[in-house]
Amino acid sequence: MLVEGRETDGRQSGRAGAPDERRPESAATVCADVEVGLLADRALRDRAAGQVVAVFERSFYAVIDGIWICVGRIGIGSGPLHVVGDFRWPGLVVGDPVRVADSILWIGATPLANLAARSVWAPPAAPHWSTASLRRGLDTVDEVWGGDLTSEGLAVVGAGHAPGDASALVRAAMPGLAALELILAGSDDDADRESGLASLLGLGPGLTPSGDDLIGGALIALAALGRIECRDALWEHCRALLDGTNDISRIHLRAAALGYGAAALHAAIHATMSGEAAGFRRALTALTAIGHTSGLDAFAGSLIVLRRAALRER
Repeated sequence: MLVEGRETDGRQSGRAGAPDERRPESAATVCADVEVGLLADRALRDRAAGQVVAVFERSFYAVIDGIWICVGRIGIGSGPLHVVGDFRWPGLVVGDPVRVADSILWIGATPLANLAARSVWAPPAAPHWSTASLRRGLDTVDEVWGGDLTSEGLAVVGAGHAPGDASALVRAAMPGLAALELILAGSDDDADRESGLASLLGLGPGLTPSGDDLIGGALIALAALGRIECRDALWEHCRALLDGTNDISRIHLRAAALGYGAAALHAAIHATMSGEAAGFRRALTALTAIGHTSGLDAFAGSLIVLRRAALRER
């Protein structure tokens, strides 16, 4: 679940930037109020080193000692891979060195963040819930889940029924959605599962394609519901297909397979499970700010899982 607001502005390895992209945005200062995601925290050890691998307007990705992190300004929100602060960095390009020394995160010759007092973000535990509370939560979702909100990407498939005027993207996703339903149902029939899911991996525009976001949302919802065996079964099928998408989307999917995603997605899932209408509305506002449709696509995947859970006896 990508958090960058303008995905298409990114520059990844092998992409040439315009000549003026190296100019600094402003003088860099060291930020001491830093939040890091629980997965990013593993990379931020003294003497760790790596390089910038993608640059965006409000964030950049780096790989440090083999671990991916996303460094961004406060507006990108909390997440497992994120390093968030009121950062000011000079113009960056792919390949710039990144290192940690004496608890300072350096980008090239620029000290960016003091990590000594960093806080570590992790998603909260799933709330107490019941079938009744989940159904109340889904009723709240259904009050708003439609119209312009779900007109792009794959968000509309979270409504629980196939749209009569499905877009080309939604039609292309249908084999993958059918395969997902088989896995969620625990079917023993393996026919077409991986070939179906292969139609979702990498499906759609953007740095984290809509199909990837949907699968990630399903994985995270399964973890929240405690359906770990089903989550692991879904991931096992997806893992063999990861070559069908890009590096950054893969690392977000791997985080989702552990049950971790954007804070707004966890908030939306938890509010739906517990039937908290006000909490869901707050989370929905944050979800709409994630990527172009990434937040909504991810929650659509979560809704597929949550709707099935609402039909089960608990």
